[in-house]
Amino acid sequence: MFKIRQIHKTSLNKDKMALSMVLNIYQKAFSYYPLYAQKMAQYLKSSSKYDFEIVLMVAEGLKDRVLGFTLSFYFPKLKTAYLDYLATDPKRSARGYGSALYEATRERLLAYGCQGLFMDVPPDDKEFLKEPKRLQINKKRMEFYERFNARPIMDTLYDRVSHKANQGYFTYLVFDKLDPKFELRAKHLKAIVSRILKIKGGPTDDHKKLTEILNSIKDPIKLREPRYATKMQEKLKNSRPIVLVSTGDAHQIHHLKEKGYVERPARVLSILKGLESISLQTIKIKKFSEKYIFEVHSPGLIKFLKKASIELNPRQLVYPNVFPIRHPERIPKNWEMQAGYFCIDTFTPVTRNSYVAARNAVNGALTGAEVVLKENKNCYVLCRPPGHHAESKVFGGFCYLNNAAIAAQYLSKKGKVAFIDIDHHHGNGSQEIFYQRSDVFFVSIHGDPRFCYPYFSGYKDEIGSGKGKGFNKNYPLPPGTQDEDYLKVLKKAIAEFKSFGPKFLVVSLGFDIMKGDPTGTFNLTTKGMLGIGKQLAELQIPTLIVQEGGYALGNLRQGARSFFKGFGGGTESTDL
Repeated sequence: MFKIRQIHKTSLNKDKMALSMVLNIYQKAFSYYPLYAQKMAQYLKSSSKYDFEIVLMVAEGLKDRVLGFTLSFYFPKLKTAYLDYLATDPKRSARGYGSALYEATRERLLAYGCQGLFMDVPPDDKEFLKEPKRLQINKKRMEFYERFNARPIMDTLYDRVSHKANQGYFTYLVFDKLDPKFELRAKHLKAIVSRILKIKGGPTDDHKKLTEILNSIKDPIKLREPRYATKMQEKLKNSRPIVLVSTGDAHQIHHLKEKGYVERPARVLSILKGLESISLQTIKIKKFSEKYIFEVHSPGLIKFLKKASIELNPRQLVYPNVFPIRHPERIPKNWEMQAGYFCIDTFTPVTRNSYVAARNAVNGALTGAEVVLKENKNCYVLCRPPGHHAESKVFGGFCYLNNAAIAAQYLSKKGKVAFIDIDHHHGNGSQEIFYQRSDVFFVSIHGDPRFCYPYFSGYKDEIGSGKGKGFNKNYPLPPGTQDEDYLKVLKKAIAEFKSFGPKFLVVSLGFDIMKGDPTGTFNLTTKGMLGIGKQLAELQIPTLIVQEGGYALGNLRQGARSFFKGFGGGTESTDL
């Protein structure tokens, strides 16, 4: 797991260490321009001297190790920003840190009031390259930005004039429109180009080359047509209708802006975007009695979470820092110190709204379970926060209450339940809740816990106990697992479910199994997600799908579309 935060100053030792690691990554990634590392440090130390604000965002992993960073300049008077660098540690395998950093940077700039973001991107046209061998790398880079609808500005001399800033290596000026209402005009663009080139050490005000570039900027400003985004219009006819339980905007109260929390509201919006081409019947959530939560979770855990609304102010976060490893039977009197008693990790905070948001997610799961039970329909619950790491007595992994497990318990009263977790991380909470039961067959396919959260559960030898022995199966898979291998394992799990003879299927769905997720290690594609949806549909029993993880917004959009296309069993016609 990792977090993203902004470094404002370097007065604290923690920030000094982070900056040192940022500069180290910079020097590895951009060894051809070593002097700029000194410039970056100077900008942070003397930020008040400039007419722009430095926005340095870092992604930090275990032991606060910096995994990547973005450096941007925000110009308050122009309400626009320039992304100078986005870099991740080249010695670490790509795991979507760059995507997560860019998304977090966009969010932070929007919070400042920024309307548009500019950046220099190497050309993906061969005729502008001094080194043609870099064409494929440049195409991938441009494709990355195009996912956010950021595209090169056309019909100016910015990408054709050689000067000190580009040293003859031409770049496209790419524009990312952060505020949909913002209209980019020539006057505004000239001002931002002038500031960018001055920062980059390019032409001064009276320099002939700067004048030449500025004179070429004219209204209307045109962006290049998309090259990489698909233009196919999907028309799906679902043979298996799907009901979508919408939690509305209520989930947004659980937004931890201060800590660069990757489990954020934008996840829901991205999934909804991906579902636009899927035929869905949307219903609102209902309120259910708290008794359904107590059937799964201990009163002590619920009491602790509920008390946060009294103990904490709206901006306050409580992270656990002392854990009762040697004396787990002793609960501290101090409420804040109880966090370590009820939480299994150090990155899942309690806020004033944690229980309210989690309770709302549970209501969504129970609403979906009711639809599955009473209407015999398949249902997808798009909720947050997720839940599968929450055990009966503890929470963690961004999860507070186990939405899917509470729903499975609800359904189990009317028949046997097959419960599968396909999130990248082991569903330790769901396993623990049903470990001694034979009426709920739990299966989890996940990253090998020797390398992946939650580390202490999810091994093959965990098969259930007592009456539940043999009704718990784990399939830990190695880093780099691809579509074909994953689908083979899923096929085995489904065969076991068929022998079990369930009346209902509950799915904990995580898109963090896809390639590029910053918290995962698998390399599944949209083709794999399509296959997973198809295989799960083969059981042909009423199915409840509950959203869990997935933290790369592009994967959420594309993965949701592919999974539900496969699960719905629809046919697709395309117009190119």
